[in-house]
Amino acid sequence: MKRIVFICTGNTCRSPMAEAIAKHIFKSKNIVAVITSRGLSVFTKSPMAANAVKALENHDIPFEEHTSTPLSLDDMDGADLILTMTESLKNAVLTFEPALSKKTYTLYNYITGEDKDIEDPFGKDYQAYEDCFNELYSLLDKFKFKGGKKIVALGCDHAGFQLKNTIIQYFEKNNISYKDYGTYSEESVDYPIYGRAVAQAVISGEASKGIVICSTGIGICIAANKIKGIRAALCHDVFSAKATREHNNANILAMGANVIGVGPALEIVEAFLNTEFSNYERHLRRINMIEPD
Repeated sequence: MKRIVFICTGNTCRSPMAEAIAKHIFKSKNIVAVITSRGLSVFTKSPMAANAVKALENHDIPFEEHTSTPLSLDDMDGADLILTMTESLKNAVLTFEPALSKKTYTLYNYITGEDKDIEDPFGKDYQAYEDCFNELYSLLDKFKFKGGKKIVALGCDHAGFQLKNTIIQYFEKNNISYKDYGTYSEESVDYPIYGRAVAQAVISGEASKGIVICSTGIGICIAANKIKGIRAALCHDVFSAKATREHNNANILAMGANVIGVGPALEIVEAFLNTEFSNYERHLRRINMIEPD
């Protein structure tokens, strides 16, 4: 299970709000993680700031009783991901322990790739806390574990069973790790079950990408895309498979077993898995526009 630590200065405003918001959002998206918050400059134990509490309550975000806690070596060593509110806080963590560089990011950089800080509302009026809450919520609503495990999640209905088995043979021959979410025979089943299963595996971080198959690819693609954060793309040619990775950062490939032959299907799978997202600002902007409110 992933462990995330949010870090701000005093652990009374930004990081405890981020902790509460993340727990709320992750629960709604079935993202499994242990989430805590800490401060780099905690000298006395203090409760969460009253305006931070007010902002959470005004948005119906549940939270536990909070006492500010300093960041410890155990926190850093035990975390899979350390997310700071500012660049200076990130640099302070890395100055203390440079080996953490592969798992320490600012919140903005990890989620959007931007070099931007979240301003500290401490000592300001309620509106500053409300603005901070909205900023944190907007970011965390887009959260996804980067990369996830290097495992491809596979799912299909009865029409896609044979093509899925062919892809599995290809994976085993090429030492590609995968997990099969069914179905496991040609007995008639409902494709939404398997589209959702693969989508949940990708969102939770159990898999880095997914492949879903039904007779046309359309129905199971729609089912996968109903899960927030999923960008499933129906591709029946190599160009589209590469383009959707480069431009849309698609995380699930959908194909129709009755539409495409085995040879082209394997070429499409190879292109989809081996093409990286371009990370250009215009593509990031457009992807953010796709995400539902």
